Amino acid sequence: MDLMTRAEFEELVGEGVGPRVSAFVPTHRAGHVRDGDGDRLRWKNLLVAVENRLLEDGLGRDAVKELLAPAWSLHGDGMAWSYMGDGLAMFLRPGWHATYRVPLDLPELATVGSDFVLTPVLPLLSDRNYVVLTVSQKNVRVLRGSRDQINELDVPSVPRAFEDVMTREGPQSDTVPRPNASGRPSQGGAVYYGASSLDNVHKEDLVEFLREVARGVEDHLAGRTIPLILAGLPEWVALYREISSYPHLIDPAIERNPDDMPVDDLRRAAWELVAERLSRENATLLDRLHEQFARGRGVVGFEETCRAAHEGRVDTLLLPPETSSAEPPGTRPVVRLVDYPDYALVASAVGATLRTGGAIRVVDELPGVVPAAAVVRY
Repeated sequence: MDLMTRAEFEELVGEGVGPRVSAFVPTHRAGHVRDGDGDRLRWKNLLVAVENRLLEDGLGRDAVKELLAPAWSLHGDGMAWSYMGDGLAMFLRPGWHATYRVPLDLPELATVGSDFVLTPVLPLLSDRNYVVLTVSQKNVRVLRGSRDQINELDVPSVPRAFEDVMTREGPQSDTVPRPNASGRPSQGGAVYYGASSLDNVHKEDLVEFLREVARGVEDHLAGRTIPLILAGLPEWVALYREISSYPHLIDPAIERNPDDMPVDDLRRAAWELVAERLSRENATLLDRLHEQFARGRGVVGFEETCRAAHEGRVDTLLLPPETSSAEPPGTRPVVRLVDYPDYALVASAVGATLRTGGAIRVVDELPGVVPAAAVVRY
């Protein structure tokens, strides 16, 4: 899975010339060969529709071919379709493109215009997504989750087991006294950290192991603001917190042996923590919104929100799920190119908010059931 950074979102709303194509399709994970073939066919149909629209808009055939070359190259890469996520998003403009395999249920959708449409992938920017790190002696996992889904990420920089680090460092004798913080051998008994039915390990070895895990996780999450949730025995979690420098490591943790937890139990436990955190933060944002309304500075609706964003006044752009999803009301999920005015306004508001340092937040409901609102700076 690909974790989009804020910097990548900002690049998508940056300046550029020529038409911009945003293409999205739902995909299937590895092991679904027939589904993978169906995904490629949907992608092909979408590209044909985009080609026709670009030609109708007056773009030359050679220019269309050059613009869509990366998308057609992906279509022809059979291996790539064996390693998809839940959705595929691709953004193309002349001389540049970006592709993301995302853990989201995306619509089958393509747009052509002067701006990219980001609404289908906005959940990647909000705090409704999270990463779970399970820390145990024999099975370290990094998982990306949301309310309804959780999937393991392939992060080669993170060691998968204690022995991966300790074997690389060489054998350690259990009979040799371990030095304490002063560098002198400890006069007391060795400190062991148990892991349920797993073998006991020395604290010093565990610290070295967790340091390697933290380094790999933080390299992978660099530049991102996604919440990180720990799952592990209390003493392992406490040590990891001492070592980690990731600024979005949240408290509390899932303090139990994660090896005994099915993946869906991890999702439920993690979402409970995230939902509680989001509820508190969203309540604070909505209180600020109500307060601004009381002072005559409230901003709601597509047009007002877009205007405030372009004026640099938006601190936090608030979008309900139905606005941040990319399905126009009253349409069916078929291969199509859409002309939906609100898409342009949402895309414009999102772009302006990102360019001026604002945040994006998907909230369950806005006052008065409005399609968009903003907490403003002034």
